[in-house]
Amino acid sequence: MIDESDTINAVGRTFDIVEFLRDNGEASLSTVSRELGYTKSTTYRHHQTLTGRGYLVDGDAGYRLSLQFLELGQFAQNWWSAYPLAREKVDELAAETNERVQFMVEENGWAVYVYQQLGNHAVETDTYPGKRVPMHASAAGLAILSELPAEAAGEILDRRGLEACTPETITDREILGDELERIDARGYSINDQGIVPGLRALGAAILGPDDQVIGALSVSGPINRMRGDRFDEELPALLLGATNELELKIAYQ
Repeated sequence: MIDESDTINAVGRTFDIVEFLRDNGEASLSTVSRELGYTKSTTYRHHQTLTGRGYLVDGDAGYRLSLQFLELGQFAQNWWSAYPLAREKVDELAAETNERVQFMVEENGWAVYVYQQLGNHAVETDTYPGKRVPMHASAAGLAILSELPAEAAGEILDRRGLEACTPETITDREILGDELERIDARGYSINDQGIVPGLRALGAAILGPDDQVIGALSVSGPINRMRGDRFDEELPALLLGATNELELKIAYQ
């Protein structure tokens, strides 16, 4: 945990502005000041600093984040040594299943989308590389939690809690513990509308040569397609096959 006494308020305000523009798009200085509760002079100084460094650009209705953040995002994305191999496997699995497939990792107690691909029949949701979601509410996050040491998983849950993203999200610690044991036993997770109503997903963790958890692959789709033998047998087999192949490629790259 970060000691608040060691943080710099000005830097915090800068990131408040960046995150506001990420969530709301182009906005005027007045709008940002009002919504964040900052004086116009404070917002203006941050605007000038970010614009001068190339991280904001002026638009017709105010200012917005620049594509310079794309460079940073791609650098962070490629930092994961398994990323090129995972991207290849995600593309293959999306083509095989015709659903949405994603590679996710745990960072700071969140499940983070690193890469995703849409199959021909995939349902689009508001997910994108870099988006963070609660570990306990996503198939990939559940799969990762099931492979972490109990102490590490417990620290994540203590830190982030068990937010109810939908009425189906697991919010009871004991029930979640039982579910993690089932995931560990069968090798993959099932997320039944825990993060998006009407969407089901399967997830499987990716382990490195020393059994450290690298991340997870998951396949998601609408309930009408994620059911029966396809959901119980076909998709789990494809998912587990993909993660096994990926683990072997990572081990011998």
